[in-house]
Amino acid sequence: MSNFVAQKQDMNKYQREAEALKEKLNSLNAESLAINYLNENNVNGILYCINAPFQITYEYCSGGNDDDYLNILQLHEGGSLYYQKSVYLQNKLDFAQYPPHYHDYYEFMIVLESTVTQQIEGTNYSYPAGTCCLINRNLSHKEYYYPHARVLYLGFSISLLKELFDHARKSPMIQEQSIFQTDMYRFIANDLEKPAQRAYLDFIPLYQNENGPTKLKELTEKIIHNLMFPDFGSSYAILGLLCEILCYISSPLNYHCTLAEISQSNDYLIFERIHHLLTDNDGRLSRQEIAQKINYSGDYINRIVNKYTGMSLHDYGMNLCIKRAAKLIASTEHSISDIAISLGFTNRTYFYKIFSKKYGVTPKEYRKQIKNESKDLFLNEITENRHR
Repeated sequence: MSNFVAQKQDMNKYQREAEALKEKLNSLNAESLAINYLNENNVNGILYCINAPFQITYEYCSGGNDDDYLNILQLHEGGSLYYQKSVYLQNKLDFAQYPPHYHDYYEFMIVLESTVTQQIEGTNYSYPAGTCCLINRNLSHKEYYYPHARVLYLGFSISLLKELFDHARKSPMIQEQSIFQTDMYRFIANDLEKPAQRAYLDFIPLYQNENGPTKLKELTEKIIHNLMFPDFGSSYAILGLLCEILCYISSPLNYHCTLAEISQSNDYLIFERIHHLLTDNDGRLSRQEIAQKINYSGDYINRIVNKYTGMSLHDYGMNLCIKRAAKLIASTEHSISDIAISLGFTNRTYFYKIFSKKYGVTPKEYRKQIKNESKDLFLNEITENRHR
């Protein structure tokens, strides 16, 4: 049998699988699903409409071969649905031939293991384990799964988010109102007021936040357990766990958040990720360490940095490192030697050389200069107060 005939037979097999899956989903009662699929003649693709306060989809890719399966579990308060799709159907047939989809609700994609490519408005973005994104309403997208990927999708209806935010606003525990200071809340609030914005939020964990995926997996398992084995109080417990996930992701102590506008290139988002990781480590990260974190090659990372800064990755990292040194010299009483050592400098002469090159003075002169400026500012304020 020729390769061409074999490939054609395989294609027919997966086409039949696709039709069977579509028929299965269409045969289910609308009440048993949290999401309805409307095949509108729209340039954005298929519209997903939510008819429950929230919907959770947990997906696991068993492997990378065509005959491996993508296991899909969809849950909401009213029921659950489990089905499988072959990796070939999802990654090759669906991704290449089928239209993308968009929502009338907000969707968080949280990658728990491996990597997922999220194609948003025709541009591919790589999301390794621990990263997340908040997909805005009306943005078309579809996903490509790498072997052994585990992904959590959280769908929030507009009414539920309004209810949660309203409860926080009225809560006697004022700490709940900290959510209103987050980029996530501002993004959603702005979109509710102006739903046409063409943007989404990109989240990457702080470099030191190595437990991010583990924490999110634990919360996910608790939600699934409450949905699969409900008991008294499960509804409240689920809402609390959903809020805990939102709080964890939106906290700047755990994640960096970047507003990604569709008009911007993919390169800009990658540069933002690189910048955040370097900032977390005072500029002291190698190409290999960054490549491992964001799933792009070292050479490509160096080109991206050069494109936006005109510097090599090493020079840009060193620039951030010296800025950090200047901040510590100005704001602490630590010795200059201790500061240099804490930032990874083992050669005092080299540290003084590159610091002086950037600021035009030695570190010691810089500290004295800052103190004199602060003293002059203080005296000026006293003089002004006396003349009032």
